[in-house]
Amino acid sequence: MVVLIIFHQHVCRSDIDFQEFCLQVLLECVSKDRPALLQVYLSLYTTIGYMADEITSDISFLGDSLFLSSLKLALAYNEALLNGRILTSRGSIVLAIFLGSLRKRVEEILNCFAGLENHFSNYLKSGRWPSEISDEGKPSTLLSWYLQWYSIPTPTVIKTALEKIKPIRTTTSVPLLRLLLPGTHISAIDEINKLFLSSEVNG
Repeated sequence: MVVLIIFHQHVCRSDIDFQEFCLQVLLECVSKDRPALLQVYLSLYTTIGYMADEITSDISFLGDSLFLSSLKLALAYNEALLNGRILTSRGSIVLAIFLGSLRKRVEEILNCFAGLENHFSNYLKSGRWPSEISDEGKPSTLLSWYLQWYSIPTPTVIKTALEKIKPIRTTTSVPLLRLLLPGTHISAIDEINKLFLSSEVNG
C-alpha cells in the first residue's frame, strides 16, 4: 500500500491523460489487492510512449521489438478470457479497456507514418529493408513493427500465396488471402490485396 501512495504522490502529477491513467491503475490495484500490477501497467504504458519517441529521436529507446510480442500476448490472453476460451476465477490480469487503448495507440503510431505503405510495397517486391536513417524518421524500425504487429509473413510466403490466387479471376483477393495467410491481420491483408490488384492493373 505504501508503494501505491508514493506512486500517487510522485508520479500522478503529470498531464491530464496520465493522471486519469494513474487513477484507473490505483483503483484496479487497490480493489483487487494487487499492488504488483502497478509495475505491469507502468511497463506497458511507458513502452508505448517509447515507441512514439523512438521514431522522432536519434536516440534508441527500445533495443528490439519483443515488447510488441508481449503486448500481443496480453491482448490474446484477454480476448480468450472474454470469449470464454480460458476460464479462471481471477479474471483478467489487466483491464480490458486499458489493453484496448494500447492497441489503438500502437496502430495510431504505425498509421501516422505516411511512407510506410511505399516501404512495405518495396519490401514485398524486393525483400529489402529501407534505410534506417531518412528524412521520414526511422522507416526500417517502423516496418519491422508493422510486420510483427500484423503478423505478416516473409515476402516469399506472400508471393507464393499471390501466385496461387493469380489464375482466379475475382474483384478482390481478400477472402482467398485470409485462407492462405490465416495468421495475418485483416488490415495487412487489405494492403496486400491493394498491392496485388495494382500490380495486376499495371502488369
